[in-house]
Amino acid sequence: MRKLTIILCLIIAVLVGFILGLFVLNAGHQGADEEYFRALKAVNGSGIDWIDAIFRYCVVLLVQTARFFGISYEALNIWVFIIVQPLIIILLSIWIFRLRRMLRRTR
Repeated sequence: MRKLTIILCLIIAVLVGFILGLFVLNAGHQGADEEYFRALKAVNGSGIDWIDAIFRYCVVLLVQTARFFGISYEALNIWVFIIVQPLIIILLSIWIFRLRRMLRRTR
């Protein structure tokens, strides 16, 4: 029963991600302007197609998200990768240490 629940959750997550990805990519292609091109020129390409495709998808996602919040692409990059991501890593590390300490106490 537990494996079935995990499999169903993974299938739903993949479908939701795929649908949201299609929405973002379609929205991005309709309004391709200099902000996309400026962001895409930041990296000339790795030469590996699947990495370049994921990078382009992420740029479109970041530009659309920045437009939603009314900030620039660069400002969103700073918020996500300089402020939010390190905070999440620190909080998760603290949580892991607390859980390890709790496990040691129960043994």
